[in-house]
Amino acid sequence: MATTSTSRKSSEGSRRSIPVLGIVFGVIVVILVAVVIFGTGEPGSEYGDPQVDGLLPPMPNAPVDNSATGMAIPTVVGQDFDGNEVTITDDGRAKGIVFLAHWCSHCQEEVPRVQAWLDETGGAEGVDLYSVSTSMSSSRDNYPPSEWLDSEGWTTPVIRDNEDDAVVRSYGGGGYPFWVFVNADGTVALRTSGQLSTQQLEQALGALQTG
Repeated sequence: MATTSTSRKSSEGSRRSIPVLGIVFGVIVVILVAVVIFGTGEPGSEYGDPQVDGLLPPMPNAPVDNSATGMAIPTVVGQDFDGNEVTITDDGRAKGIVFLAHWCSHCQEEVPRVQAWLDETGGAEGVDLYSVSTSMSSSRDNYPPSEWLDSEGWTTPVIRDNEDDAVVRSYGGGGYPFWVFVNADGTVALRTSGQLSTQQLEQALGALQTG
């Protein structure tokens, strides 16, 4: 009788442990799914951890803006989608910086056009291009941005913005794609909002003071 009772208790204990293990396993799965969907902020995820120093005034509701012209650009030290450090700063080089949102249809048209121009011409002499992946949302179209840009063969260095869109906010925002053109002395030459034709992009880059 004692043996039977002991066996019954052991069996009941085993049955009780199964739901607990199932719950634990389920929680782990949920955590893993959340990491995949929302990112972790670690290298390789969609969100980055950029360090930003500086602030430009918000861009007005206009396609072209000169309100920040002559102002020093914010310095940004961030990471690309592989975790490599990418820095935008006053380094004596003229720059074109484009802010891209993966769900923006205009950005989806801008990226392949700019890449085709780069493939054909090699870009503008004396001018560096940078891009910032920002305003990310797993609930919106064309997510994740890393796969989108990779599928387009995007060769311009990318900085991953954070969940608060700190980088684009520091540059004053604006409708996407949002371009900031920077002179070699680290000052803003022009900000634009919306798509640019290849000719308009060449003109904007060509007008920069390259030192």
